[in-house]
Amino acid sequence: MSYKFNVGDHVRVREETPGGNPRTPRYIRGKQGVVVVIHGVIVNPLDHRGLYPPLYTVMFEIKEVFGRPDAGKLCVDVHEDWLAQA
Repeated sequence: MSYKFNVGDHVRVREETPGGNPRTPRYIRGKQGVVVVIHGVIVNPLDHRGLYPPLYTVMFEIKEVFGRPDAGKLCVDVHEDWLAQA
């Protein structure tokens, strides 16, 4: 299966809720990060709508997310439908 993003790609998290999926934290919406892991498509046997879109781990600078001068990083798992090329 091919994925829309690769490790190292700069991405931006969408601000609007694509397809009604509210599972992405509000604090990363509209923020820019870098793809660090591709998990692929994950089957959820409790979800009767089929497969979720591919899942990625995206790394953000704390400064980008919270506007603080901290030098730390934050990693969040985000589905592909929430991501756009930055």
